[in-house]
Amino acid sequence: MSFRKITIKSGNEEFTRNVTEEEYQRYYRPWWSQRKREQRNREAMEQNGYTEESYEAWKDNASEEVGIPDMELPGMDELVEKKLLLGVLADAMDSLLPEERELAMKVFGEEMSLADYADMKKQNPRTLSDHKRRILSKLRNFFMEHGFEIDNK
Repeated sequence: MSFRKITIKSGNEEFTRNVTEEEYQRYYRPWWSQRKREQRNREAMEQNGYTEESYEAWKDNASEEVGIPDMELPGMDELVEKKLLLGVLADAMDSLLPEERELAMKVFGEEMSLADYADMKKQNPRTLSDHKRRILSKLRNFFMEHGFEIDNK
């Protein structure tokens, strides 16, 4: 069993811990990916003139308290449209085989790289790349059959 030595920083404290490869792949890697995404979002907002406080307020939906007036709740039409689109997406995902659904959720939904997913499943990345292409084709056909226009890029 392989172990990784990881460092966790929280405020002024720093911890070093040995974790198994499985623990790293299941817990720490997604957690760090999420933290990195939040950091990039925060940096992008700061470049556009927002402060750290306004980013935190935006993230927590407390923008009114900080004085950001244009952050309003979406209208009923938008909510209904999003719910319908999410229903179509759920149907599209249900049309896939369980293995295909898992690959789609990890690679497209959780933004896990195909190489990381291949390592996790102990499969060849080229094979999974072919599976990914086939899944995209199935989803593209599903959406076209349900009246959505798809760009073929």
